[in-house]
Amino acid sequence: MLDVILVGFMGTGKTTVGEVLAANFKRPQIDLDDEIIASAGKSIKQIFADAGETAFRQLETQVLQQAFAKSGILSTGGGVVESAANRQLLQTTTIPVIYLQTEPAAIFTRLKGDDGRPLVQQLGESGLRELWQRRAPLYQSVATHTVTTDARTPEEVSQQIQQLIGQEVSHYAI
Repeated sequence: MLDVILVGFMGTGKTTVGEVLAANFKRPQIDLDDEIIASAGKSIKQIFADAGETAFRQLETQVLQQAFAKSGILSTGGGVVESAANRQLLQTTTIPVIYLQTEPAAIFTRLKGDDGRPLVQQLGESGLRELWQRRAPLYQSVATHTVTTDARTPEEVSQQIQQLIGQEVSHYAI
């Protein structure tokens, strides 16, 4: 069973914090996007191009369900909450779901030079802010705990998560 699930907007530190938590708990770090790529045998960009967002979200839900049986720290993609099926899975699990909350200005500062995120260039700061505002309540709706990451290091964020869920993680530890 997973120990922790991290959700949040792009650039909030889900993958980086997941890596720190995984190292601290001596558990594997699982990146949902990587799992989707492995399952499909192609990039997420290619899945969208070939089959569209609906097909991608269906695959994402299947891979998310499969990930629940794994052991470790799961970092989800920023759009995981776009799917009602995914929100249902995240809301009903007993696994702690941590929302890494970061203000849009901090996210844009972190991502503006990242060429690997075409959505950032495509939407610009105002578009990212609108997307963040739409998704923020969705992240809140699935979260067991919320941790603010704006001006904090991944290690500081990880430490707070460990304090919040330390009891819960040790309960699941093998």
